[in-house]
Order: sequence, then structure tokens, then C-alpha cells
Amino acid sequence: MTDLGAGGQEEVALAGGMGSGGAVVRVGDTVRRPVRSFTPAVAAFLRHLEAVGFDGAPRYLGLDEQGREVLTFIEGQVGTPPYPAWVGDESVLLGVAQLQRSLHEAAATFVPPAGARWDRPNLPDARPGALVCHNDLCVENVVVRDGRVVAFIDFDFAAPSDPLLDIAIAARHWIPMRDPVDIDPALAGLDQVARFRSFAAVHGLDGAGREAVIAHLGPFLDRALVAMRARAEHGLDAYVRAWEGGYAEQNRRSRAWLDAHAAELVR
Repeated sequence: MTDLGAGGQEEVALAGGMGSGGAVVRVGDTVRRPVRSFTPAVAAFLRHLEAVGFDGAPRYLGLDEQGREVLTFIEGQVGTPPYPAWVGDESVLLGVAQLQRSLHEAAATFVPPAGARWDRPNLPDARPGALVCHNDLCVENVVVRDGRVVAFIDFDFAAPSDPLLDIAIAARHWIPMRDPVDIDPALAGLDQVARFRSFAAVHGLDGAGREAVIAHLGPFLDRALVAMRARAEHGLDAYVRAWEGGYAEQNRRSRAWLDAHAAELVR
């Protein structure tokens, strides 16, 4: 879909975004997104990342004449279903882990503004001083250019969290940690255990660290099941489609797969 806005420039709707409903658009070399209750907190986080020299995230540029937030558009490829073959490349997997580790390091000095509000539907309550993490590093939220991971996008779920949980969420999507029957053809047949160990190694995790990541993932799946159902019941289109498309069954198969392979994953 195209339209004209922002001073007569063409607007192109961007794919992806469970909650955006087509409201996220590209205008020239910028992205325009609706302002939400969590936008000021996320904007503060993105400004911090820019200030400390982390270049793997969009830059926050303010608001446009329609009251939408304006971010820089990051050129590159983003994997959307059905996934392209490069999504399964080992170099991309390790690149995600490397950039995620750099993001955690950059976030270590960020102090959220007083009264900051975050969108955290799948996260437990954060401990005081928790690190602000991305919390949604699915395939669609990673930008790859010339085979190299260059940036993360869609920071809507950024919030104070445990970085080990953030790693668990990324691993769920990129290993992927799910029953083989639910794996996209581009990722089918990959050695899930070996990929998880490689991903964890980039983060410097030993057996105890891998065990902590796996311990986060089961409860995350349980919370995601509740959150997905709640948002579907509220009529949010993308969540309705996912729920009616069998998300609950897929989630439970992922939980069963995780329970069956936990010992291998942490060994």
C-alpha cells in the first residue's frame, strides 16, 4: 500500500509488527510509527544507544506533523515468512548473538526516565536496576545486509528485564526452539542443540548460564500463551490470526519439545 503524506512524500506500509496493523510506514529514509504509551521510554532508550555509540538500532528523530514518531530507516534484508534460506546461516545466527551482546553492554549505563512506561506483556516483574533489553528478537526484527547482521528494529517490547531472558527469547526464534513440525522450511533440519550452544558461547555462557536461559524459556512460553490469547480476545487482528492459526497448539508443542531436550541443551 502506498499513500502520500509527510510533506507529499510517498508512504509505503511496512510488513511485520504484530500490533501495528499496517500503521508503520516508510517515508523516504525514515520510518513513521504511531505514538503509544511506551513511546517516550523507548525513545529515551534509543537516544541513549545513539549517545554511547551503539549503531545497531534506529535513531529516534522526534515527531512528524501527524504526531507520529520518526525513526531512521535501516537498509537491508529482513526475513519474513516464508523465510529466505539465509535465515538459517550459521554466520547470521552468530551475528544476532554478537549484536545482542553489544546491545546489553550498551544498555548497562542507561537509566530509565522517572515514571517510564513499558509494554511488557510476556515479561515477569523486573527487579530494581534491571537491564533494558529488546525482548523481541524474532527473525522479522533483525536487519541483515550482505550476509551480516547490522541492526535490530521494532523496540516496542523494550523494557527492564533479565538479559538471560532476552537471550532465551532470541534463541526461541533463531535456533529455533520449537517442535520440528512447526519449523519454517528454511530452518528445517538444523541441529538445534548445536546452534543453541554456539549462540550461548557468543554470550560467554557456560553450562550454568545455558541452564539459566533454558529455565527462563518455559515460563516465557506460558506467559506468551496467556498474552496472545488476551490480545486476540481484544480483537487485535494479527493476534486473532495467530490464535486462530493454531498458536496455542504450537506453543504447547514448543513447551513439550523444550522439556524433552532440556538436558541436551544445557549439557
